[in-house]
Amino acid sequence: MVDAIDISDVKLDLNLRVRDLDIAARWYARVFGVDPIYRGVDRTLEGVATDMVCFRLGGVKVWLLPHRTGANAPPAEQRVGMAFMIRRPLAAVRAHLAGLGVRFDDTPSPGFPINEAGVRVGKDAEFMYVIDPDGHKLEFCFVYPRKD
Repeated sequence: MVDAIDISDVKLDLNLRVRDLDIAARWYARVFGVDPIYRGVDRTLEGVATDMVCFRLGGVKVWLLPHRTGANAPPAEQRVGMAFMIRRPLAAVRAHLAGLGVRFDDTPSPGFPINEAGVRVGKDAEFMYVIDPDGHKLEFCFVYPRKD
């Protein structure tokens, strides 16, 4: 089991949900005078893709993601989210946090089933959400190493 989260091995990214990904990406590029550092997709286990664009602003990765719509949309989607990007699988991290009494958001997310360790899995990454005392949902994410 992990004794603590090694904060020196964690990066903080921000996730912003936007109405129109292309309009938002052009706005960020024009206003901040930088090109995106990444434009791609995040995929469910079934291969359903969500487009995303990432900028590095002030040393922080800012991910633009489309609002979810239809049956997969949560009733009150958080527009701004923090993602703690971790360099190792999350099972031990979740066990450690559970031992501290941390609350988790295990609401079903179509295409990202929760494994036996309580971690959501996709084709490209695994993640989990914790809830702080004020109800903010914080994401912990481990991106699988690329197999090129």
